[in-house]
Amino acid sequence: MGTDRKHMKKVREKRVSSVQKQVDKHKEKIKNEKGRLDTTKDYWRKEIDEKFLKQIEKDKEYLEENDGNSDKEIA
Repeated sequence: MGTDRKHMKKVREKRVSSVQKQVDKHKEKIKNEKGRLDTTKDYWRKEIDEKFLKQIEKDKEYLEENDGNSDKEIA
């Protein structure tokens, strides 16, 4: 059971890192690129706020709740 939690912790840590990279890419697009018909600057901001930041928050909450508890059984 402990290995599943360790695996989930690794997965979530990687996902936080990759989602943060996506946020950075979108911020660069907002700063440098001109919006197009279907991908405007507002679209990129909305995607950051609605998708990426929520996912990072969920994963960080999971990591905080399960940090150091990978060997304990759920009661």
